[in-house]
Amino acid sequence: MKKYLVKLFLISLTCTLTMQAQNADIFREWGDSVYMKANTANDAEFLKEDEKKVILYANLARADGRLFAETFLKQYLILKDMKSSNYVRSLYRDLQDVQGLPMLVPEKDLCKVARDHATRSGKKGYQGHKGFKNRYDPVMTKYMEVGENIYYGAYTPIEIVLQLLIDEGIENLGHRKNFLNPRFNSIGVSIKPHKTFEYNCVLSFGVLPRSY
Repeated sequence: MKKYLVKLFLISLTCTLTMQAQNADIFREWGDSVYMKANTANDAEFLKEDEKKVILYANLARADGRLFAETFLKQYLILKDMKSSNYVRSLYRDLQDVQGLPMLVPEKDLCKVARDHATRSGKKGYQGHKGFKNRYDPVMTKYMEVGENIYYGAYTPIEIVLQLLIDEGIENLGHRKNFLNPRFNSIGVSIKPHKTFEYNCVLSFGVLPRSY
């Protein structure tokens, strides 16, 4: 059993390293200007590096959905040896129409909401959006609208974003809709250990009045 687990870990690690290397190549297809625009979390000292990357990938999908589908999504399906499903095909279709959505800018208060829920969920081992209203009530004087996505399991930042975008088995595609909601322009992200699922990542979205 121990050798089997080690083998699984090595397979997972190899896949992760391969994804990271290929992602570096893919970034060259985007151009510096798009990358810089999407990298809104680069200087956010209140975020960990993986949390910053979650925001980067989310913003790239919002900046150019068609290119995102032909680069990151396509590569992910190949590396994970995932067969195309109705959810994957619908994501491809949805991304074709996504272009130039507002970039998600990290906000400390949304990060705190996400961090508190990720920490509490992780320690107690539960999942879901329980207590959503109470969590967001303190920030509703600032934000016109809020939303929440949660990912569970082992992760890489790109996997968090792609799994929630694919939204396999979620009939209303609520996670995908949050990512591609043209009204959202603010975000908080927190990745914490989870008692049951190894990790959980909470993404808190908000609509903050801004002048562009």
